[in-house]
Amino acid sequence: MNSHIHSFEKEFPLYFKTCMYLKESSFMYKDVFTQDKKTPVNHVLAEQICQEVLAMCDGKWEEYALRLNNLLDINVEFLKLQRLLNKTGSYLYTTFEEVEREVFKNKKNGALEGVDYLWGVIFSHIFWVTHHRLFNFFIEEFSGKAAQEGKCLEAPTGSGIFLTHFLYQNPKWKGVTVDLSDTAIEFAKKFAEINGLTPQVEQVKMNIFELERAEKFNRIICVEFIEHVEDPVGIYKKLASQLADGGKIFLTTVAWAAFIDHIYLYKNAEEIRAHIREAGLVIEKEYLQNIFPKDEGRLEDDKVALNYTAVLTK
Repeated sequence: MNSHIHSFEKEFPLYFKTCMYLKESSFMYKDVFTQDKKTPVNHVLAEQICQEVLAMCDGKWEEYALRLNNLLDINVEFLKLQRLLNKTGSYLYTTFEEVEREVFKNKKNGALEGVDYLWGVIFSHIFWVTHHRLFNFFIEEFSGKAAQEGKCLEAPTGSGIFLTHFLYQNPKWKGVTVDLSDTAIEFAKKFAEINGLTPQVEQVKMNIFELERAEKFNRIICVEFIEHVEDPVGIYKKLASQLADGGKIFLTTVAWAAFIDHIYLYKNAEEIRAHIREAGLVIEKEYLQNIFPKDEGRLEDDKVALNYTAVLTK
């Protein structure tokens, strides 16, 4: 074990223990410490997220380790579906009706969904290079540059990690989350609770298209949602309608990156930008990342798996 590993074992003990568990559990993380240096990992953030998840597990390492296995599961699921996408040129489904029928109402053995998926996604913000970097981008370029107070919407709620960390960083702000999933709402509610932020967050069960607030939002967070809908432009327009003058939207989506409930298939980054412009939004700053190392330098090419992150204004 080299000096780099020793340097954070003491300072970031839970993150270190988590790395060791992953290293011993899966070949995919056999080089986790090497990757830690390459990314590079924000150790303070990584330890904080690990501690938050442990608190969500009531401090029980055994349950925490089980949740780590959900990260391993989504890794396998993604790689399997990505191979299929590259072979067929399409996602498995193109409508929400198909996803609801084939995935949620007719769950196949071993299929990953609901709370298991949310646990995996939480850990991905540490251990997936693209997710970790975009989360740091969120903290530095969006959350860290907010006014002293205001109102922030997260739609959909997802795991709640983005809104929670936004409010953690901006304690005078209020937050609203909107989602149709009871699982996501309850998960995010507990995530806010363990961070002492419950009084600052309003949880709303609602279709985002039905959201109409007289008081607009100064900040809007929309993470990993656009690829799950049939009408991305409609979502962009709805978000724009709820944004206050001078407000900003934090957006992430993907191009050519498969998952079981991904519906809208962007083939390149320019298709994403075109939809953003069509909705009347302006790209203030963007951050593109290739998901696979083999695609480095090909961020504007067709059919390259990439993560698209941007800060938008009106």
